[in-house]
Amino acid sequence: MNYFISRDGQQYGPYTLADLQRYVQSGEVLLTDLATSEGQPEPVSVAQIVGNIAAPAAYSGGFGTSSAPVFVYPAAPNLHWGLVLLFGILTCGVFSIVWDIVQAAWLKKVDPSSKALYFYIGAAALLGGIFFTSFFAGLAHSRSPITGFFQLGYYVMLIVSRFSFKNSMEKHYNTAEPMGLLLSGVMTFFFGGIYFQYHINDIARRKELDMLYATGR
Repeated sequence: MNYFISRDGQQYGPYTLADLQRYVQSGEVLLTDLATSEGQPEPVSVAQIVGNIAAPAAYSGGFGTSSAPVFVYPAAPNLHWGLVLLFGILTCGVFSIVWDIVQAAWLKKVDPSSKALYFYIGAAALLGGIFFTSFFAGLAHSRSPITGFFQLGYYVMLIVSRFSFKNSMEKHYNTAEPMGLLLSGVMTFFFGGIYFQYHINDIARRKELDMLYATGR
């Protein structure tokens, strides 16, 4: 059964029972936080779900030294950057734009102020326009000037999307979860989602190590 945590008007999850127990032990989830599940739509305290677990008074992992509990954020898309590159090549770039949207949708949950998702969706729409105008121009054995405008718009929107994603990542991981993240503008321009996925994987690895440290494992 999966559970969702509510805090300050926002919902996070889904998490398994084992996840909740681990987060309570690390101090990232409080026993007083409210939780719901598929079979329990009415919110109840986390304590009623996991029972009495000895939780630390303050979380002291690698995110900072604040005594306030660390906020619970949704898990990042977990795919090795090398696979992102491989699937992108095998699908002639289609997987890459889909994965860009997956990453941006995750970032939108982490940082609701992020606009990268909207830009990536716009880029995908322009890519669809390129496909359809090229297809119908091919059927008519003619050239479509509209395709050129779609192509230009797509590349511009893609660059805007990448830098919007970069700014949101740096903002979040230097404020809400201070991890000293600094992304290269050159790498962002040329490699986009592949470069982002490398850092997303690194962040997930660092958070997992912090979790193990906090629980004493």
